[in-house]
Amino acid sequence: MLTKLKSIHSLNKSKKALRQLLKQYWQKERTLDPSGKEQIRGFLVGLQAAIAKKDAVHAKQIAAALQERAAHLMPRSSWDKTRDFVLGLVFALFVALLIRQMWFEPYTIPSGSMRPTLKEGDYLVVSKTDYGINTPFRSGHFYFDPALVERGSIVVFTGENMDMPNDDTMYFYLIPGKKQYVKRLIGKPGDTLYFYGGQIYGVNARGRELSELREEPYFQALEHIPFIRFEGKIDPTSESSIVLSQMNQPVAKLGMSSLGSVKGEMIGQKGRNALSHYSDLWGFKNFAMTRLLTAQQVEQLHPRHDGAEKGLLYLEIHHHPSLQNARLAPDEMGRVRPTLGHSVSLLPLEQRHLDAVMSHMTTCRFEVKNERAYRVGFPETSDLYTPQLPGVPDGIYEFQNGKASRVLWTGITKELPPDHPLLSRDAAHVQLLYNLGFEWHTYFEPSAYAPLPSRYAYFRHGDLYLMGGPIMKKGDPLLTLFLQREYQRQSMSTSVRPYLPFDDAGPPLTKEGKTDLEFIKKYGLSIPDKMYLVLGDNHAMSGDSRLFGFVPQENLRGGVSFLFWPPGDRWSRLPQAKILHRTFPNVAVWSIALAIGTASYFYRRRKYFEPLRQSLN
Repeated sequence: MLTKLKSIHSLNKSKKALRQLLKQYWQKERTLDPSGKEQIRGFLVGLQAAIAKKDAVHAKQIAAALQERAAHLMPRSSWDKTRDFVLGLVFALFVALLIRQMWFEPYTIPSGSMRPTLKEGDYLVVSKTDYGINTPFRSGHFYFDPALVERGSIVVFTGENMDMPNDDTMYFYLIPGKKQYVKRLIGKPGDTLYFYGGQIYGVNARGRELSELREEPYFQALEHIPFIRFEGKIDPTSESSIVLSQMNQPVAKLGMSSLGSVKGEMIGQKGRNALSHYSDLWGFKNFAMTRLLTAQQVEQLHPRHDGAEKGLLYLEIHHHPSLQNARLAPDEMGRVRPTLGHSVSLLPLEQRHLDAVMSHMTTCRFEVKNERAYRVGFPETSDLYTPQLPGVPDGIYEFQNGKASRVLWTGITKELPPDHPLLSRDAAHVQLLYNLGFEWHTYFEPSAYAPLPSRYAYFRHGDLYLMGGPIMKKGDPLLTLFLQREYQRQSMSTSVRPYLPFDDAGPPLTKEGKTDLEFIKKYGLSIPDKMYLVLGDNHAMSGDSRLFGFVPQENLRGGVSFLFWPPGDRWSRLPQAKILHRTFPNVAVWSIALAIGTASYFYRRRKYFEPLRQSLN
């Protein structure tokens, strides 16, 4: 058996030598004299005959003699070697790019925008035939079937012709192209979506309720926030006026009068009248931006706070963005611009609430060096701007839904023991993780001018949620007193400066308990024709449709099939809508690939393994 394997190996080497030397002969044939041609032909015919007879010993001898004569009679110049290398490289790159564009592609996750489903450094296989047959090297399709695009699928799309900064890339460090992005597809053309309680209520173009947006397991494990910042994208139209865009579409404009007052008005969407209030936009009023304050910070930032209850920390709640209360404020460049107004409420927290916060704590992936924390993937900043984590050993860490882990080599994680200093529930430690856990920059420490961190609050059926979990249950004494104060502030407000309480407005349901489709159609977000809404599973770290708008149909390139690294409970199939395999695009591309592979095999067999006398005459 061993002798037979050696014989097969030797024959394969002889076949390889035959292919290479025949190709070399065709390239050098014109430069050889008649005697040289006859010698090379004789060797080639003899080598082919030995291979055909499966005489491994004789074939090996002839191949060695042929290589010796070829080196003397038709030596390969530097130009020959360079030309063959470049042509081979170009062909290999072209084939690799064609496969990656139209068939399948390995993909590495660069950021944490899809946590916990996908994490930094994950390795995926992306199928490019899930929805259609892509046109290579540019957006668009030879064929596309919208019915194959399922809500809840994890999709890959290109940023070509979209409002995305820095989306240029280089394939194989040589060929320019556009970056590809991975997000979860939420809305299809004609859908209208409304956000409440971290969930999405929707109706499709035919008027059917989209209950799967809340009922499917992969949606139940996620929370969705309808904005990144209250103002969204700010486009100055002059020194005294701006346009505010959400989902990359204009929704309001603010202007400053000659007397210094700020006026604003809503902008109607395509085919729809403008809403009366900014916070009515697809459920903005149901969500708030938050941070944690100490009692001393409350006194500094809210000296008129009249709450009687004391807390270890206070949840500062910014809610109900409003044009009516618009004001002037400095922007990031120090220029005074019109900006939205909003209401602010304070909710005292006891230790049991801080424990609940830690049980749902989520952060980005961060690195600790010399007891200072840095966000992984971002340039290290001066120690003046990095928060301290006393007693925490050097390493890379992450929090996900209250579970703290150390990130080991190649992205494998190991859960921290309960006594690890990162799991401390001291008030100062909880405040630091909550306020800085995504940005890891002291610029976000509470002050009158600091931006708000990416921490959001909302009610769901009476419970107050932070980070996807209930921090205060309905009926909690402190929550009850908080709501009483909110309603008291509302009753004392005026029609000129009304106050809207941060409370549970309830899901969009009718009196009968059914989804109120007419309400959703009036206040929801409508997806235009041939456009798709995509969101990151990790809303706090995701640049998605909330930033760059809807994704055009021609930009969809495929879907994520499975995760093949790192090993663990996330390995293999991902939580998403079912992927269909017996579809026309899949069958067509696989059939074409099989046909090309079969044709190549028979072509090579005919070219190199049949008798060579006719081709050499």
